[in-house]
Amino acid sequence: MNKAFLSALGQSDLSRFTTTCKDCDVIFLIGSLPSRHNRALAQEIVSCVDAGAKLIYLFTMEDPILSPKSTFFSRYEVGSEEGVLSLLAKSFLAESSLSEAYQTYFSTLDDGYVSAESNIGEEEIEEIETLCAGVTKGVLILGEDLFYHPRAEQIARFAGLIARHTPIKLQISGTTQHDWIVAEETMVEEVEDIASFDGVVVYECPCIDAKEERFLIGSSQFQAAAKVQHDEAIHVVFDRETYPRVFVRDERLKGVIALLPLVKANNAYPYHVTKIVK
Repeated sequence: MNKAFLSALGQSDLSRFTTTCKDCDVIFLIGSLPSRHNRALAQEIVSCVDAGAKLIYLFTMEDPILSPKSTFFSRYEVGSEEGVLSLLAKSFLAESSLSEAYQTYFSTLDDGYVSAESNIGEEEIEEIETLCAGVTKGVLILGEDLFYHPRAEQIARFAGLIARHTPIKLQISGTTQHDWIVAEETMVEEVEDIASFDGVVVYECPCIDAKEERFLIGSSQFQAAAKVQHDEAIHVVFDRETYPRVFVRDERLKGVIALLPLVKANNAYPYHVTKIVK
């Protein structure tokens, strides 16, 4: 776990953390594909939704377990997580008693640029606001992708700000209460320009079983974009590394990001613009 990320959340009161979404009326999930990273979390969320909780799920692609259970699902652009958290923080804290510094910060935030580059626009934010009206017990689940984002600490500052000023607690995927850190709040910084991930993109993720490490798994849209065929032997090339794979089309997947299962995960941001060599 990225201790700098946990510290940047800036929580002086550890009661703002939680290890469960049980009994919450609204669950926010961002930066995680639980069907791959944390099946126990996925099943807990499903149970909570079945018990009446609303699930607001923001990610770069659909999760086959959780997307069908979502009250609201929206895809954001790869790399735009900092921008997404800034928009959520501004929305959630609009009626809060913030310091003059934060009021100035959010009044000058370039919402138009962030919305356009992240694909989370005004309509999506308004729908989220409607679903959250009257929330008394919410949880914001921060996923694995966020820990390794180049702007991880800035993302954490926005999330921590939400937890300090709303009834929404923080659940950090893969942690226990022994990992939580008491830390001072630090001011958020200007949102950086959002990096482009144009081209063929793969997502490193855990294998469900060891045999999966032979495959690159993608949708029919990815297949068309990458110009590959189902069951075709290929090489996936990025960062001076080559991964021999067989492309497998999975009709449950959507979008143009393919799954690159790995037995041993890399502790790095999991998205890569790649070259497909036949």
